[in-house]
Amino acid sequence: MPIPAEEIVAILASEAGIEPERLEPDATLQGLDISSLDLVSAVFELEDRYKIEIDPEKIDPDFTVAQLVAYIQGIAEAGAKP
Repeated sequence: MPIPAEEIVAILASEAGIEPERLEPDATLQGLDISSLDLVSAVFELEDRYKIEIDPEKIDPDFTVAQLVAYIQGIAEAGAKP
């Protein structure tokens, strides 16, 4: 089951303490000042909620919000962990 982009953005915004409106698709994680700790926290929340495994080391600070969403959706589409 695909994860809606809006849900990924909402979780990232919540964990990073940023208004979701600031998370424009072409904004980079680094440009938004999203710390690695906030990113890992968002990854844990996504993993718990959607039963997927995400390697936070594969998420580059230069990823745009759209690239991050696509990466996470790709993992979800590849299969949930048992």
